[in-house]
Amino acid sequence: MIQTELFSVCFCATILIYACYSDLKTRTVTNKLWILLLAVGLPLALYNWYRSGVPFLISLGYSVGFTFLLAYLFFHLNLFGGADAKALIGIALLIPTNPLFAAPIPDPFPFAITTLFNGAIISVLVFPLMFLYNAVKLRPSELRAHLGLAFVGYKRSIDTLASARCTFQRLLHSYGLEEETGGETVRRALVFGGLEIDDDVIEELKRYHEQGKIGDAVWITPGLPYMLFITAGFFFALIAGNLPFRIILALLSL
Repeated sequence: MIQTELFSVCFCATILIYACYSDLKTRTVTNKLWILLLAVGLPLALYNWYRSGVPFLISLGYSVGFTFLLAYLFFHLNLFGGADAKALIGIALLIPTNPLFAAPIPDPFPFAITTLFNGAIISVLVFPLMFLYNAVKLRPSELRAHLGLAFVGYKRSIDTLASARCTFQRLLHSYGLEEETGGETVRRALVFGGLEIDDDVIEELKRYHEQGKIGDAVWITPGLPYMLFITAGFFFALIAGNLPFRIILALLSL
């Protein structure tokens, strides 16, 4: 692998690891990281174009164009955040094709898109792991009663929700008084993507519990930042290529 490709891989890896740290700690990723990616990626792309000519330019155009369109679409569909889209575009600029892994069947996607696909597959693994956790923690009858929720969340005591405000944990349900019963019962509604936990929500849940209208625990979802999965997909792509392709090939060989 040539020196510029090695530098691009190490530089992207460093940026992604720091972005994960920042996202976990502060729930935000500064735009300075993506400006740095652009500032480094543009002159490097020009150098590689000068060195390799039109073939590299075609590869770069396909990588950046495809990734920009897909990232823009996913962002506007609220499938991930702006930082995730910027990270993918930065990867597309610095690493148009996989510099490490040579697949038996050439990967038709740019390296950044392979990173995205790998991250999506890895994120799906959270669901069975969540279910296994609940299978150990919950009584069999309670697990059967909440089979669907057991794949996407877990129960947490209302008294400990204050610490959840500073993490990515979110309520799986919204709570409100039923008008039909004169406020004697509480209506619980599933919220796609979860509900933010703040002081008002915690106080409301505590009040309902003290009134005997709900139990002492509620269902929450971890809501991990997608940057973690993008980073995991990036490293997996470097080592083993396109994960969805490998799964399909493994299934076809059965």
